Amino acid sequence: MKILKRTMQLLLLLISLAVVPGCDALGLEDTDTEDDGSGGTGGGGSTSGMYGNWVRENASGTFVKFSGSTAVTCVNGTQTTGTFNASEPSMTFVIQGNTIKFPLKFSSTSLLVGVPDQAINTHNAQRYLKSNNFCSSGGGGTGGGTGGGTGGGSGKGNAMFWTKSDIGCGVITVKLNNISQSISSYYSSTPNCGANGSANYSLNPGTYSFTASCSKYNWNGTINVTANQCSRMELTK
Repeated sequence: MKILKRTMQLLLLLISLAVVPGCDALGLEDTDTEDDGSGGTGGGGSTSGMYGNWVRENASGTFVKFSGSTAVTCVNGTQTTGTFNASEPSMTFVIQGNTIKFPLKFSSTSLLVGVPDQAINTHNAQRYLKSNNFCSSGGGGTGGGTGGGTGGGSGKGNAMFWTKSDIGCGVITVKLNNISQSISSYYSSTPNCGANGSANYSLNPGTYSFTASCSKYNWNGTINVTANQCSRMELTK
């Protein structure tokens, strides 16, 4: 039973994030993706455009989010946390001891997610677009209904952690609901939920405990999450 569960989890991640070899045999539709001509990001370009939320072009229930060195996927409401390497670029997940590394290619408007452990091929990679939402049915920045299969009309809410200035301790790691996110940027005024470089969560309504830390400081407390609303928590010295 455990082996079957692990296999299904791996297949879900692989099939949802990128088209894998043999998809035709599984009865899945393969979508050709044209090269955007950006030539990849490599290690020398700006990484600012990489961070934030991305939604798969042909599957509104599949999201990817990058914050600092953290990558989080959401497939039909189920989140998986891994690592993000901006210099390659790539994202890596470990599921039941199995390491899955997806190659990535960014342009100014889109992201290509390739087949694990292969070079990016635009004919079998999946295209993702920038999104204002993460792990919700709104997708593509439309901010539509919350859906998510919660039933009874109750949607999820968003929680965001941010800083107003550089407090001199590097990247801040926030842990909430057993998920770690990173704060790698600061804002002079209160940003919207989903802002690049902030720690963002999509959660069921309720009160959650959190911890946060950097090289000099530690924080802890609680944050209230309300359905269909954005709850913000500023971390200060």
